[in-house]
Amino acid sequence: MKPKLVFVGGFLGSGKTTLLLRVGEMLVNEHGRRVVMVTNDQGEVLVDSLTVKDYGFETAEVIRGCYCCNFQVFINHAQRILEELKPDVILAEPVGSCAGLMPTLYAPIKEFYSSDFELSPLIVVVDASRILQLHQEVNLLDSGDPIAFLIASQIREGEVICVNKIDLVDDSTTLEALNLLRKIRPEADFILTSAKLNVGVEKVVDIILGGASKGLPYPDIDMVKYTEAELQLSWFDGLYEIKPRRDFNPKAFIEDFLKEVGRQIEKLNGFIAHVKAYLRTSMGVFKASITSEHNVDLSELKNVKHPGSGIFLVNARVKLNPEELNKAINIALEIEEVKYNVNFSKIRSESFRPKPPKPQFYIPYSKD
Repeated sequence: MKPKLVFVGGFLGSGKTTLLLRVGEMLVNEHGRRVVMVTNDQGEVLVDSLTVKDYGFETAEVIRGCYCCNFQVFINHAQRILEELKPDVILAEPVGSCAGLMPTLYAPIKEFYSSDFELSPLIVVVDASRILQLHQEVNLLDSGDPIAFLIASQIREGEVICVNKIDLVDDSTTLEALNLLRKIRPEADFILTSAKLNVGVEKVVDIILGGASKGLPYPDIDMVKYTEAELQLSWFDGLYEIKPRRDFNPKAFIEDFLKEVGRQIEKLNGFIAHVKAYLRTSMGVFKASITSEHNVDLSELKNVKHPGSGIFLVNARVKLNPEELNKAINIALEIEEVKYNVNFSKIRSESFRPKPPKPQFYIPYSKD
């Protein structure tokens, strides 16, 4: 039997990684499947990769660009995984600013690698607590705004759409978000999920194990608008060694740091797509993130038995120029370094705009 290849897309900060971890755990623990995860980002040092490894999953990385622009790199990783690890399921999370997965990934894989993999339906994750606010700010149904175009394009190609983070909203807000998404992509199947509370995860697993991609119609992607959206966002990646005091409070530190990042970016009139931080000390391992709402989502990775040396990793994706983003992060670090009396030693950091997307393949939808 061919291994399942599952792509889970969606905008930055929608909860894709947490959902994938819950799905992976259920596939392993309740269905006895061997699971490997492939992470992806524009940078080189990824919070997601460390988190996935801490949960005990075998993992591979595609860095410095999305899967579609590094198609052969992704295929090489996937084929190596097949040979060395012999998985039942490969879970792959594209960059959160990536759209056009159907013409640039699904169609080429079906065309050239159908003997290697069985493609599961394309899953797109949407943040129920955020999508309505974004729709109010920039009409997702008909907007010339590049970021709105990007988000709507992701939704319009989903075969299964997970309306995620329903634990953060009431039932009426969930229904309103669901109605909006049905207007954007009426052909899709919808699942209400809370990755944090494990709600709806079993339904996602059933979709993955139940069958192949349906081959639903998907729209062409306007590469000019897509490029505009990509170039509005800057990336920051920073890796630091951290030396805390004995009375250091890691939870308070990582939460205060992200709140300060939010304040600094707000001063510059920036828009936070997603900022993630990963903290590993002898006191434990913590992951936290914020989006444009500045609410910190914090979790402790309690199953990590050997935290090892102290490291701090920051991945930020923000609508600012790279210099301003770099300044905002560094100011936040300096403030929290003094406040918590810790010492940071920079191992590496960079702030940049991604290159314009240039997919290796683009195969438009065809009924044939």
